[in-house]
Amino acid sequence: MERKIEWVTGCHDEIELVYEKGEQNDNIGSLLSELEQMALREAEESCGLLSMNGKPITREMVLNMSEKDKEIIMYHLSGAGLMEFNPSMSEPKIIVKFSPQIQNVLGCTLFSVLNRIEKIDGAYNVVRFPKATLELQLPLGGRKGMIKWEMLIMQLYPWLSVSEVASNLIAADTIKNDAAGESNSAPQPPASVSYVRDAPAKEKKGVLSKLFGKRRS
Repeated sequence: MERKIEWVTGCHDEIELVYEKGEQNDNIGSLLSELEQMALREAEESCGLLSMNGKPITREMVLNMSEKDKEIIMYHLSGAGLMEFNPSMSEPKIIVKFSPQIQNVLGCTLFSVLNRIEKIDGAYNVVRFPKATLELQLPLGGRKGMIKWEMLIMQLYPWLSVSEVASNLIAADTIKNDAAGESNSAPQPPASVSYVRDAPAKEKKGVLSKLFGKRRS
């Protein structure tokens, strides 16, 4: 497959194993390419969820960034979409809880999810459970386009089945659209955030090296 993201930063430390599966299966490779395009687009369109020096990052800033720094943007945008990744030790279930921003950062977030599943692939299903369910907890209005990516996950990891449950959250776009229907005022942009939870596995360099703290993939 022809890659658009090399992940040279090591942000997702097991993602190359996912790509290896894509090299062996054309359908998986095609979906990974599509996911790359989505994540790159999100880096430009949803970068305002992150801030630098107290100000939201702009599309122009992202366009002028190095490929490494764009990867870091995508990596930290996944933190705006993923609230929980919890493999249960007592039952064959992995809980993945998405935030209200998931539709704005779905591609970036799915790379994080795939990396996390890859970390436990083999260990979890061999040592704990031969079959397990990946429970996706989605906010109201947040399931658009998910079926395609659920199928990708099950192709990558045949020991997993995927289920969806509604969380007690409401997707950001749903709130925005409801507000637009009740008022003539323009929708407000997403609030910027200046925090992220972990740091890439390798040392970050470039204009964003002082922006984010450490978090794990």
